[in-house]
Amino acid sequence: MRRWILVTLLCVVSLVTSAYGIEKRAVKLSEDFGAVSIDECYLQYYYYIPCPTYSWFWGFYDWNYGDKVGQFFSLGDRSTAGFTTCDSVQCQSIVGFRILDFSGYGQVYPGLYTVKFNIYCSDANGCPIGNSLWESAPYETGPEWNTITINPPLAVTSCSTVPGPAKPRILLTATSIGTDCTYPQWGMDNVSGALAEACQMHDAGCLPALYPRPTSSHYPTIHSGYYGVNFQYCPPVWFKDGGDTTQNGTRYGYLEFAWRLYVRCLGNPTEPTTWGQIKAIYK
Repeated sequence: MRRWILVTLLCVVSLVTSAYGIEKRAVKLSEDFGAVSIDECYLQYYYYIPCPTYSWFWGFYDWNYGDKVGQFFSLGDRSTAGFTTCDSVQCQSIVGFRILDFSGYGQVYPGLYTVKFNIYCSDANGCPIGNSLWESAPYETGPEWNTITINPPLAVTSCSTVPGPAKPRILLTATSIGTDCTYPQWGMDNVSGALAEACQMHDAGCLPALYPRPTSSHYPTIHSGYYGVNFQYCPPVWFKDGGDTTQNGTRYGYLEFAWRLYVRCLGNPTEPTTWGQIKAIYK
């Protein structure tokens, strides 16, 4: 009990003295494309650059208690990796999401590295509109890929009424609520590591990895960022590629979380992309 109080106090002191300080490490890992049912699709923004059977990621960690990180999604955007684009009218129910944690200590030390997840309607800058639509129970992340199911599915039709495009926009956040602030170690894509290893940038069948982001992007703005505590940073602070030593990210640009959103579709959805089709893209 005494140790728990001491760790919590250290977290609070860190929160006051350091608004935004993170550590990072480069990791190589194979992708887990998984599978979805016939009435689902998914959306992701991060780059997976095969090298040839794995890709490089950054692991970012060293958070303060209460820190929020997040990624906002526009349903109907074209997904990276060549997956079928979700129909923004037919596909408006969130059934889950997948995240990447390189530490995976949550299940080994319950209570130390706990997080909670929230979903909000989002504006075009990734800032929440209104109250949280959904909040998870305290969650302990496992090593590498974690899939969190939302049951019953969360309808986000109301997020279509925000100013901007007709397609719904949502913000997914993760908040550090454990007694140790250091982890999770959230996985993000890594352009600089892939280029240093002479990995071939994919250029057919899916979105090519253009960099730097967001100035050379397929999307109008970056999606992943640091929100501080209680959204003190909004729009969020972007994460710069760990190999980029320029002041404004002009060499490799900014990063996206290796997060994926799963969406339930109505009507007659298209066939999902198979693992065989994915492999064919990278041949």
